[in-house]
Amino acid sequence: MYETIRGLLDRNEFSVIESFEIPGRPARYSPVPPFLFDSKVGGHLDEKFKSQLWAHQAQALEALGREDNVVISTGTASGKSLVFRALALHKVLLDPSSRIVVFYPLKALVADQLRGWREMARTLGLDENTVGQIDGSVKDFKAREDILQQARIVVMTPDVCQAWLMARLAMPVVKKFIDSLSTLVMDEAHTLEGVFGSNFAFLLRRMIAARNHLLGAKSRSEKLQLVATTATISNPGEHLKQLTGEKFTVVDHEADGAPHYGRIVAHIACTEGKELEIAKELQHRALINGKDGAFITFLDSRKGVETLAMSTQKDIDDMLGGTEVASYRSGFTSENRQRIEQQLRSGHYRGVVSTSALEMGIDFSNLRVGFNVGVPPTRKAYRQRLGRIGRSGPGAFVVIGPPNAFRRYGISFENYHDMSVEPSYLYLDNRFMQFAHGRCLSEERDALAAPARLPSRVKWPSGFGDIYSAARPGGSRPPEFDAIAELGSDTPQRNYPLRNVGEVNLQIKLHENTDSLGDATQSQALRECYPGATYFHMMHSYEVAAWRTATINPFVQVKRGIPGRSTRPRITTWINTGITTKELIEGHLIRGNNGFLAECQMLITERVDGYYDGRTGEFHSYQELQQRNPNMKARSRNFRTSGVVLCIEEDWFKKSAVKRMISDRLLEVFGHEYSILPQDVGSGATNISVRSTDGSVWRGGCIAVFDETYGSLRLTEKLYIEFNHILERLALATEMDVSPETKSFLSIVKKIKETISGFSASNPLLGPEDESPRGYEQIFTEGSRVCYRESGTIATDVEIIQPTIMNGELMYQVKTPQRPGQRPTLRWISASSIEPSADSDVWEYAWWNRETETYENPPDDGEKK
Repeated sequence: MYETIRGLLDRNEFSVIESFEIPGRPARYSPVPPFLFDSKVGGHLDEKFKSQLWAHQAQALEALGREDNVVISTGTASGKSLVFRALALHKVLLDPSSRIVVFYPLKALVADQLRGWREMARTLGLDENTVGQIDGSVKDFKAREDILQQARIVVMTPDVCQAWLMARLAMPVVKKFIDSLSTLVMDEAHTLEGVFGSNFAFLLRRMIAARNHLLGAKSRSEKLQLVATTATISNPGEHLKQLTGEKFTVVDHEADGAPHYGRIVAHIACTEGKELEIAKELQHRALINGKDGAFITFLDSRKGVETLAMSTQKDIDDMLGGTEVASYRSGFTSENRQRIEQQLRSGHYRGVVSTSALEMGIDFSNLRVGFNVGVPPTRKAYRQRLGRIGRSGPGAFVVIGPPNAFRRYGISFENYHDMSVEPSYLYLDNRFMQFAHGRCLSEERDALAAPARLPSRVKWPSGFGDIYSAARPGGSRPPEFDAIAELGSDTPQRNYPLRNVGEVNLQIKLHENTDSLGDATQSQALRECYPGATYFHMMHSYEVAAWRTATINPFVQVKRGIPGRSTRPRITTWINTGITTKELIEGHLIRGNNGFLAECQMLITERVDGYYDGRTGEFHSYQELQQRNPNMKARSRNFRTSGVVLCIEEDWFKKSAVKRMISDRLLEVFGHEYSILPQDVGSGATNISVRSTDGSVWRGGCIAVFDETYGSLRLTEKLYIEFNHILERLALATEMDVSPETKSFLSIVKKIKETISGFSASNPLLGPEDESPRGYEQIFTEGSRVCYRESGTIATDVEIIQPTIMNGELMYQVKTPQRPGQRPTLRWISASSIEPSADSDVWEYAWWNRETETYENPPDDGEKK
C-alpha cells in the first residue's frame, strides 16, 4: 500500500498542496541497569535484547531503580511499555505481596496490552494470572474480587476504578489490595487532561488517601511509586506534578534511542465538503493496487466514521470479494473491539476507519498508510496518528482537506508538523468537579471508618477543603450544588463518571432490557441521538425512536433504520451572562466607549429543535412532529460555565452573518493554536444577553466563546488573555487564504483589532449615543414550564405566570405543581433559581423590556428574528 500511495503522490494524480519526508534514524543503545539482575528480569532482558536496551529505556529504568517517580515522554513505538512491565514484574518477583495498578485510558488498550503482560510473565516463570484485567468486559463482581485476590498486577481503566473499586473500600479484599499497592502506572498520560484528566487527579488523590489510612504510620516510609508514559505532551514533568501532586524525573525525546522508519507526509486538496469522497477514492486505490499491509483512516466524527466505512465496504464488495473494511470508535462493546483488532492483525481487515479511539497505544505493525479527513484537532492527535504508520517499514500519511486547510490557521503543513506539541490542560478548581469528588471522598472515609476530616499528607487542590466540608452529610451546601448532589444520589462513585461533569450518560438500546449498543453523554446525544435521528453503529443504520428518561437507568431507544437515510440536527443556543461583580472572573474586563471584552460566568442552554432530512434537505420541526408522535419532542441541555464575550456597538459588527463568521473563525483558530478539542468549547453569535452593572442589558453586537464543560475548565481564559495574539493569527491566516470570501473578512478583522486597541481596564463603560437596545432582557415567556432549585429539590413542572422587578432583581411569579389533596399555589421566585427543563420542551425565551415590564423586541440591530 505504501508504494501505491507514494506513486499517486509522485505522479500528482491528486491535487498535492504540500508534501515532505520524515527521515528514518538508527537506534542508540545502553546496557540493562544492574538492579534488575536481582530478579530474573535482568537476565531475561539481557538475553532477549543482547545486553542492550534503547537508551531511553535504560535511563528510565535506572531512575526507577532509585525509586524516583518517572515520566517517559518519547516517540510512538519507542518501547515505553517494556519499562514499566520490567519494573512491575521485578517488584513482584522480589516481593510477592506487592501489588501494582496499571491504568490504561481505554478498554481497547487494556485488552491489547494484557497479551504482552502475560507473555512476559510466563517467560519469567510466573503464572499468567499474576496479571489480571478488570474493566467493563469483566461484568461479574465476584470475578473482579477473585482477580484482586489472585493477581499481583492489575490492569484496568480509571473508569472502573472510580465506579467499582473505590465504591467497595469496605470490603476486605479491596482493603488488602489498596494496602499492598507499591506502584501505580499511568500509560498514555497525555489523555489525562481536560475533564478526564482533572477528574483522574482527584481519583488518584482519593486512592492515596485510602492507602495512607490503611497503612497508617508505614505510609510515610512505604511511598507509592508513580510511573507515567506519553508520546505527545509539552512539559511532561510539570503536567504530571499538577496531575498527581508529586515530583517526577523526566526522560524525554532527547534520550529517545528507538529507531524510526522513514515516512512521507502530504496534504491532498479537495473541495470543501468533498473530503469523504476523496478519502473513499484513496482507500479504493490502496485496496485495489496495494498488496501488502493495511490502511487506517481517522475522522473526528462518530457518524462520519460509520458513513465512510459503510460506503467504502459497499463499493469494494463486488471488486474485491472477501476484503473487508471496519469501523471503530468509542461506544463499541469490548467483544466487538477485540474482534476488529484480531481481524485487522490477521489481515482479514485491510482497512479500518476510526475516531481517536485507535490513535494511541494499540500496535498494528501492518499499518502502512494513514489518511486523516481534515486537519487533526490537535498537534498531539496528529503525532499520535502519524505514529500509527510505518512501524515495520516505510509509511505514508495523508491529510485530506480544502486547499486552505492549513493556511486558514496562518501556517503551512510543514510548519504545523515542526511545531512543538501543546501543554495539557487541567483545571482542578472546577467547583462542581470538586463537589462530586468531595461526595466520593466522604463515602470512602465512612467505608474505611476513617476520621471525617480532610485527609492530610495529600496535596489537595486549592479550595477543596471547604467544598469537601459542604459535601459531607450535614454540611452547609450552597444551592448551586443541589443538582450535582442529586445526580450523585447514594452511589456517587458510579454516578459521577470521570469523562464528564454533571451530565447524565445515556445508554443506546433497542429496548430497556436489551444489551447496550453504545452510550452517549447528554451533549453527544443532542448532536447524534436526538429523536428521529439516524444513528450509525458498526456500519448499520438505526433510527432514534424516543428518549426514555423516566426510567431508573435513562436510555435512548432506537429501532432498525432505513439504509441510505441521514439526518442533521438544528441546535439553538442561548447565552445569558453579565459583566457584573458577581459574574466577572478575576476582574477580566477591558472596555471602551463602544464595547467591551470580558471573561465571565455564563448560563448556556442548547436545544435541538428538529432535524434536516439528508435526502431532501427538508426541515422537520419537533413542534409539528410531536402532534403525530409524542416521543418526537425537543431535547435540551443547560449548564453553567465560563467564557469570553466580545461586544462592539457598531453597525458593521451587528450583522448576524458577520458575527457568525467571526465567532466561528475565532473558535477555530483559538482551538488549533492551543490544541483545544472542538467538543470542549462552543460559540454563539445570536441569542446572547449580557447584563451590565447599571441593570441594562447588551444584546445586539455580541459574540461569545465558552467552555462546553459543566462548571467550566476555564479553557477560554486563554482566549481572553491572548485575544490580541489570536486576532493577529486570524489576520495572518486570512491573508494567507486566497479564497474569495476572505477578502472582505480581513477588513472586519482589522476593524476589530482597531476597536480592541481602544479598550482598557480603566475606561468607563459607555453606551452608544443613539437609541440602544440596552434595558431589554431575554427571559422565559408566560406559560413556560421550567425547573427551579430550592432546598436541594428540583421541581420540573413549575409554570411561569409573570415576571417583574423587585428591589432591582428579576423575579418570576410561578405556579407550583398540584399535589394530591392540595391546590396549586402561586409564589415569587428569583430568576437566578430558574433554569430550562431538560425534560420538557414547553418553554421559550423572549425579549422583555425592564422599564415597561412588557414582552417586546428591542430596536432592530440587524439580527434575524
